[in-house]
Amino acid sequence: MSENEAKNKEMLEQLKGESGSNGKDAKKDKKPVTNGDGHVLTEAEIRRQAEFDEKEKKILAQGYKRHDLIISVLKANVVGVLLTLPFIALMVLGFILRNGKPDIDGFMREKPGLYFAALGGIVVATLVLTVVHEKIHGWFWSIGAENGSKDIEFGFQKENLTAYCTCRSPLSKSIYILGSMMPMTILGIVVGIVSIFIGNLPVLIVAVLQTMGGAGDILISCMLLLHKTSGKDVILLDHPTKIGLVVFEKDK
Repeated sequence: MSENEAKNKEMLEQLKGESGSNGKDAKKDKKPVTNGDGHVLTEAEIRRQAEFDEKEKKILAQGYKRHDLIISVLKANVVGVLLTLPFIALMVLGFILRNGKPDIDGFMREKPGLYFAALGGIVVATLVLTVVHEKIHGWFWSIGAENGSKDIEFGFQKENLTAYCTCRSPLSKSIYILGSMMPMTILGIVVGIVSIFIGNLPVLIVAVLQTMGGAGDILISCMLLLHKTSGKDVILLDHPTKIGLVVFEKDK
């Protein structure tokens, strides 16, 4: 039994233990179900893990082998952010070349009210666009999902204060990468280009933050692109509880 199979079996045993209890005893004896990385699973994640396990059994029975392309939150925030820096540098450089270097200190001294209003607008826009970011993932992944938008689910991990979107059905490599990269492309790069032409610094800052917000997405996409699948039948499944996906493949 592989390490992943052992973890999944342990998780299912925890789930069965919970379902076997009821009433006050259930609340008293209930133990948190984790994914092996310390993340306590929600009921939706437990259900998705059980569905994933069933799909995995059928896929492996057809002769496929499993390869995990998973990253931690720390890796996403360090390595992923480094991958976004070239895009951010080009946006900032383009802004300065077209509009000049912004005098932020001077603006704060001369118009403090407008300065703090702009800061508040950046915070609000970032929070709103965090939701839009996940919606964009869902919109593009639903193009290749078996049941369209019905296979798309959204959630929030309290430990990491991270919103997420996941697809419950298999996706092609192109659709998975498209859905992964479009939030950063639209909300980061495109908005950044707009900020250059309108000369609006707060919009540029929002674009930079949204580009950094795609750190995990660009890292996973790079890992998938570098993973050699040529000459093989490939099935991609979004991991039900972790950042990344599982690649099932076999020789044709």
